[in-house]
Amino acid sequence: MALVAGALALAVAALGAGDAGPPRRPAYPAKLPPGEGHDATERACLICHSAMLITQQHKDSTAWEKSVRQMETWGAPVAPAEHAAVIGYLTQQFGPAKK
Repeated sequence: MALVAGALALAVAALGAGDAGPPRRPAYPAKLPPGEGHDATERACLICHSAMLITQQHKDSTAWEKSVRQMETWGAPVAPAEHAAVIGYLTQQFGPAKK
């Protein structure tokens, strides 16, 4: 019985030791990074989406164009004069991932 209790105590201590490291940082930022077109993109996208959702994606300009057009049909507030700036910003900041 003492052997089982000792083994259980050792297992619990070993499991807790893995949590002693530094706190983890979020994998994705909570805000969009600065850049040309940032303000228009923030107004158009963050009304419905988190920055984390946007920063996870890595698309080329064609794919971003398709996504933004779809969001516009669903009511995203992208002014016609800002459309190109939003696509440019998204492509520049969140283009295809480098391999």
